[in-house]
Amino acid sequence: MTVEEFDRLKNSIHKTAKALFELNVITGLRYVEVQRLYENPTWYHETRNQIILPKEAQRKVKQKQIKRTIDKSPSTFPYVFNAFLEGRKPPESSAWNRDLARWSEIAGINPKAGLKTPRKTIESWMLKVGIPEIDIYSRQGHDPITSLRHYQSLSFTDYEMRDIEKRLIEWGILRRRI
Repeated sequence: MTVEEFDRLKNSIHKTAKALFELNVITGLRYVEVQRLYENPTWYHETRNQIILPKEAQRKVKQKQIKRTIDKSPSTFPYVFNAFLEGRKPPESSAWNRDLARWSEIAGINPKAGLKTPRKTIESWMLKVGIPEIDIYSRQGHDPITSLRHYQSLSFTDYEMRDIEKRLIEWGILRRRI
């Protein structure tokens, strides 16, 4: 997904679900982890602007990490997080998937966004702007082979790359180039 598509989709999402969608993209959490975060808000440490997921948050069969830290969040993330907590409880994955498909249609996005779109979006953006792969793997909670299998063939135009770089700088995920 490009930045322009992200913005169009976000603008098509009902106001009660915007924070959920934005949090999901910024953090790159699996949707089930987003649901668990809603039930366990203490996993977010506002003073450090980090989400620290304990092993039980992840519950992946092949999970090797004891905990996973989601950092490099925008300075505005506490507001996004509070709006997420004040919003409706994240729906079941099938309902969220239907919502994303409906909003994609409204936004004119094809192929439609699905449950994995937010996670794939942030990971592909980070990979394409040159964030070290080890930082991406540890943040996303999977191994290099998984990442490369999913994201190595994605391509963006020069214009889209400038938008991605700008957005990741705005979000605090990428430092300004010197």
